[in-house]
Amino acid sequence: MNQLTAWLKSIQFLLGLQSTEETLPAVREISLPIRNGNLRADCYIPKSKSLGTIVTINGLAPLGNRDPRFIILNKTLNKIGYTVVSPFFDEICDYKISLRNIDDIKDSILFISDQKDLCPSGKVSIFAPSFSGSLSLIAVSDKQIANRINSVCTIGAFANVDDIIGNLFADQNLDEYGRMILLLNFLPLSIGENKSLFKAIKLAILDNYFKYKDNLFEPHYSKMKKTDRDFFENLKYDKNFRMKHWEIILKKSGKDRELLSALSVTNHINSLNLPILLIHGLKDDVVPANESSMLHKKLVARGVECKLCITNLISHGDTGFSLKTLLEVPKLITSFSFFFRKAYDGK
Repeated sequence: MNQLTAWLKSIQFLLGLQSTEETLPAVREISLPIRNGNLRADCYIPKSKSLGTIVTINGLAPLGNRDPRFIILNKTLNKIGYTVVSPFFDEICDYKISLRNIDDIKDSILFISDQKDLCPSGKVSIFAPSFSGSLSLIAVSDKQIANRINSVCTIGAFANVDDIIGNLFADQNLDEYGRMILLLNFLPLSIGENKSLFKAIKLAILDNYFKYKDNLFEPHYSKMKKTDRDFFENLKYDKNFRMKHWEIILKKSGKDRELLSALSVTNHINSLNLPILLIHGLKDDVVPANESSMLHKKLVARGVECKLCITNLISHGDTGFSLKTLLEVPKLITSFSFFFRKAYDGK
């Protein structure tokens, strides 16, 4: 794909993301066999010869690949000529952060790249927002997986998971949705099991996501023990209380420490050798933009073909790009043209 064609595809892509048509089109549904069972996936097949295959990895959201914004993303990638395979990662959609997330992404890539009807070249590209962007970078650091990849595009990825958790716990003004997800996953390392408390945290996350008129949280909260209610309120409003527990978590060793280390992209940086596009919102209130800047600097220092775009046109891990600030649009066009050229399977 020449540069002009790549620019045109980028323009079409950004315009397509302005759509408000969130209806799921007629897609081909397939089952992906993974080591932990099976995942369902939606396949968007282009009407003409495919330019290449892009696997989209959903973020930490219960609707996953059928989140309205993600449907628009998948349809837009498909309309500009790519085959899009979008699995529903059930663990990620259930807000569970673990090493299984990485295994599921790896297994999905291996299976999809083996399907000649979906991926004739045997190689795919990855498009992943937020937390899943970092998971995807870790997954493709595996040499076996890297051999099946053309390129990777992440939006709002983090470099070091310790820094992100500490930052979200310490700053009350940052995104509560992201903070609660991290508390749900990592607070057990400090306090152990407490079913009532963790149910309250999960219901608060779901209410935040779905914006329910009759929320799920209040009925459960009203039945909680006073000690658990007080604990929840402290988690929500007291940064010093959260940081006390974060300090306890950081002192953990063994498997707990290994999990945090394994989830940091910086610990896998020396095994990343693929073309990578890092997109980040300048005012991201979950993962600071300097996380992508840090990754870019380290990758470029190693000679990796990597492009960085920090923009005012998106929020955290967003797949919808507002084009209101026209001065920044050329930078986005150039950035996505890099990804689309690398994702192209044509000769």
